[in-house]
Amino acid sequence: MSLTEQIKSTLEQIKMVKGVENAVLTQKDGNPIQSAGVWLSRDEIFGVCAAASAIYNVGIHLHTSELKYILIEGKKSKILIAPLKDSDPNSPADRILQMQGLCNVVDDFFIAISTQPQINLGGIFLQTRESLKKIRRALLSSGENFLPPLREFNEHALENINTSFNVKDNIFERNTLSRNSFCISKEIGNDINNILKHFVKNVNNLKNSIVTINGGFILSFIERDPNKNYDIETEAAMTYSLFNTSDRCAWLLKKMHIESILLECENYFQFINRIEDGIFTSKISKGQQKIGLLRLILPQYIELIKKNISKARTLPKSFQVLNRKQLLEQLIPT
Repeated sequence: MSLTEQIKSTLEQIKMVKGVENAVLTQKDGNPIQSAGVWLSRDEIFGVCAAASAIYNVGIHLHTSELKYILIEGKKSKILIAPLKDSDPNSPADRILQMQGLCNVVDDFFIAISTQPQINLGGIFLQTRESLKKIRRALLSSGENFLPPLREFNEHALENINTSFNVKDNIFERNTLSRNSFCISKEIGNDINNILKHFVKNVNNLKNSIVTINGGFILSFIERDPNKNYDIETEAAMTYSLFNTSDRCAWLLKKMHIESILLECENYFQFINRIEDGIFTSKISKGQQKIGLLRLILPQYIELIKKNISKARTLPKSFQVLNRKQLLEQLIPT
């Protein structure tokens, strides 16, 4: 059995787990390797894998070697993106591979699993752990190097990828853009700052919390991290980019917008939640409070922030709307 056939067979086993709709193995640079599950068009194959790759790489950039998995949640589905890390790095098989200098190769691959919305992904992750180990060991022991076909524009390699996926016909859609302007007053800004201060009092082990509006611009933030080794503006922009790209990936897969993202790391969690015209993100150390309790606390503050942001959606009468025609006339030389 060839390597791709082995991977396909293992992905099919994951697909058989109750609630799993799709499983895709992708290389770090977005090269699709193999899939089992839902049908995708030729454009969607590369779109989904490129988006999942961008999510994975931003997650790695934000959390370096700490990242364990990324959980994306929407009304229609959940999506799990996880590197092929072995939970037991001291296993006999891994020690042999380490001696051969092959263990670093696994960092080039990750898996994306989409499920039905009511499914507990923690249970899915436990049930698929052995399958992920099989894929990991097959990749490491094969020594095969997957080169993205788009890098060489290799038609044969493109066709091989298409045949390894369930391909459907392209569907053409017409999309429209909406204009959405708002103005944050000093009063609204103060109210949001007070909400974050109250949030800090009720959440132990908080490292930071940020309210970010469209484009990754910080509206309000609070930090309580003595070991800070990051720039808050860069983190806010990268986190917004991760959310925006996750939304695109969810739309390609399930035609849905996402509501929240959870990133579990070795020593902390990062929660990202959609609010009006932006996101609310919190990084919380693992410790006294359980993840279930945090999920109960967060919605209360998210609703309070949403109410304040919604107040800013209506522009004040004194606000002068940009006249595009006038601006263009000024740019054209007379």
